[in-house]
Amino acid sequence: MAGGAGTRLRPLSQTGKGQFPKQFLKIVGETTLLQEAIDRIPPEFDVGIIPEKRYTEESYKQAAEINRQVNVLEEPFGCNTAAAILYAALFEYKALHNTERILCFLPADHRMDKDIFRELLDQAIRVAVDTGQVVTIGIKPDRAETNYGYIQAGSHMDGTLATYQVNRFVEKPDKDTAEVYLRDGSYFWNAGIFIAKTSVLIEAAEKYCPEILKPISEAVLMGGAITIADAYKKIKDSGWNISIDYALMEQIASQIALIPAPGELAWNDLGNWESLNNYLETDNQGNSWLSSNPGIFTDSSNVMLCNYTTTPVSIENCSDILVVATENGILVRKKEDNT
Repeated sequence: MAGGAGTRLRPLSQTGKGQFPKQFLKIVGETTLLQEAIDRIPPEFDVGIIPEKRYTEESYKQAAEINRQVNVLEEPFGCNTAAAILYAALFEYKALHNTERILCFLPADHRMDKDIFRELLDQAIRVAVDTGQVVTIGIKPDRAETNYGYIQAGSHMDGTLATYQVNRFVEKPDKDTAEVYLRDGSYFWNAGIFIAKTSVLIEAAEKYCPEILKPISEAVLMGGAITIADAYKKIKDSGWNISIDYALMEQIASQIALIPAPGELAWNDLGNWESLNNYLETDNQGNSWLSSNPGIFTDSSNVMLCNYTTTPVSIENCSDILVVATENGILVRKKEDNT
């Protein structure tokens, strides 16, 4: 899924004409987040990308740069994850007649260990095939985070290795509630990763969110009654441009299996600039910078510098600030506490 706007990584991530959101950018290292996501998927799997139409050409281009063939199912405009996921599921179900195919929906703008992810994906696919349930991968919290939704795991599933029946999905909590979740031990961060048979998704959506499913269903067949743009407009105008969590997963929580990810997965949604800190070089004063573009720090401490330009940056007599330099603009603010 490559439709996000990445607004929390401004000014680098932009959606204006000729600009790109974070999934299409080289945030850390020599490849884009989209390329990392494609490479994470085993080569024997078919890869589909769901971007906005204006990013279709860039999606194909970036896949070709890493020698991967992909299919692109373009959205006319961003309409949140429920529409994107059900569009892909309906395309498989109605246009390609792959009713029992396993679909794996993965955000294109996250980072994680490739080998551990592939192990989890293999396990999730087996559970989805054997149980006929939707499967999600949960991230064990290491802090009381208020920027993520949570999933509460229930009982262990019989005959499965480290897989639990989901009890409920919960919204982003306040700090006190997040502390309770952390101490409880049964709550996991919702990484937005879902694996299921095509037919399972369609049947659940028919019951719980036909307001999204029906317009898209009318559009996906050749010579459909309406275009996909018409379908998306109907969904948006009716207020159903919502996440798959709200539209469907919360409604069928008791029919979802959760696989806890080990800490070695090192999952990171890159939700703010501070989340990059683990990938940066550091000095003994707590200053950090991109390895490809170091800065000059004088009498400064705990300064985070992300310089995406060729212009040298010097920091003098500063502490506890974030500096982001890009061709789109410069951001300077107090550092947030990501612990």
